[in-house]
Amino acid sequence: MTFERIADDLRQQIRDGELRPGQLLPTQSQLMQTYKASSLTVQKAIRLLRNEGWVIARQGRGTFVTRSADFEDAFEKVAGDLQQQIYSGALAPGARLPAREVLAEHYAVPLNVVTNAIALLAGNFLLRYPGDLPGDEVYVRDWDDHGFATQLIHGRLVRKIRDGSLARGARVTVDDVVETIGGDPESADQALTFLALEGRMKKAHQRNGSMAYAVVGGEFGTEVPVAVQPVDESDKASAAPQKEFPAAAGVADLAYKLERALERIEELEERVERLEGRDAK
Repeated sequence: MTFERIADDLRQQIRDGELRPGQLLPTQSQLMQTYKASSLTVQKAIRLLRNEGWVIARQGRGTFVTRSADFEDAFEKVAGDLQQQIYSGALAPGARLPAREVLAEHYAVPLNVVTNAIALLAGNFLLRYPGDLPGDEVYVRDWDDHGFATQLIHGRLVRKIRDGSLARGARVTVDDVVETIGGDPESADQALTFLALEGRMKKAHQRNGSMAYAVVGGEFGTEVPVAVQPVDESDKASAAPQKEFPAAAGVADLAYKLERALERIEELEERVERLEGRDAK
């Protein structure tokens, strides 16, 4: 029996409810015995059903009839992993993505899940199509694309903040970012501005009058600095540098609160001006 006929029969079983959403598909050996087919023929039938979205593979558990939730989980998995590969540099700017079929096989997901994940990342300025319309060829955008450069710098800085390579209290300038990450000064400045708006960084004036950005937050955009406790109090040598952080965090915290208070005052002043303008009319 051909793999197409095996796939047709399994599709019909799913339509008829004999194989229900979330149900484990028979094993490869069981399907080989049922259809009197070789392992290669059965594998091709399962691959066809998976690419069409009828079934989905789960590593170490087997192949299951697809549920609607499976598409959501698979979509987030593929889009998230490709995005992190771009941010980490595993997929470099200008690199061509593997074919959709290769990605679908790699992630063990339906082909349309890969297509939708690519479309999302293209809409977020991380990927591009050579032509005006989506095609088979997909590339990571280049550094000369301002939107991409800003996104990439922002993503890589967030990774550094989260993994601790940019610790709280650390200061970076636009030139530092361009030198260590890449891109142009305008994109670097915009990425740093976004991080400041998210609460991960704060503007800080240097002694020489230039502008820098100090790290004050981490995982969440609304996070504010907290005192850092020594990891091992018994080890004086390793604990000594930690004593500097609470003071630095405290200053940054006060600066953060002061700026928020000033912004609030400005908002109140604007409201008063609007009210006075109404009264004058």
